Amino acid sequence: MGSVNPVTRKQMEELWLTQRTAHNIFVSAAKFLESEESREEEIKRTVKEVLEASESYEILTVTGDGIYPENRVDFKRYESGFPGGMDEMTGLICDSFAEITCRVFTYNSSFQGIYSSGGDITVAICRKFHTAGLCLLDEVLPLAAYGKFLKGDFEGVSIITKGGMVGEPDAANRCITYLKEKLFM
Repeated sequence: MGSVNPVTRKQMEELWLTQRTAHNIFVSAAKFLESEESREEEIKRTVKEVLEASESYEILTVTGDGIYPENRVDFKRYESGFPGGMDEMTGLICDSFAEITCRVFTYNSSFQGIYSSGGDITVAICRKFHTAGLCLLDEVLPLAAYGKFLKGDFEGVSIITKGGMVGEPDAANRCITYLKEKLFM
């Protein structure tokens, strides 16, 4: 979850409270922008935490710390290093989330599904996975679809993708519950 939208924050907080087997790792989006070294350190730290936590938890969430207003990135601070402006910066943040996802799936083949909220992050994950697309199989909620990756490095992996600004506070929880049902049928 890279969204800074209050709707997403409520949904994630509900998920963390409801799913007893869930563990969250916060990432600093600012570290993705500070330097390539800082970005790589944050990616490695997050991947390490996810892999370690996977021994004890069934659901692992990686969430940008900007979900809380006091942690939001001051993009003006980084403008000079990004000639492409806001698009380049947000693209790098999405790519960093995708890189974390790709490394986790590469290092631990027991991961079977992804819940992604927000089109930009979902597209970045698809690119990183070298997928040809998603085979959409069902609508979980309005603007939340269940499917599988087509072709690419992780063909057949299940995904639920949901629009970042849609859904009631229980939307993420409902999507994760649905994904668990599909994975463990």
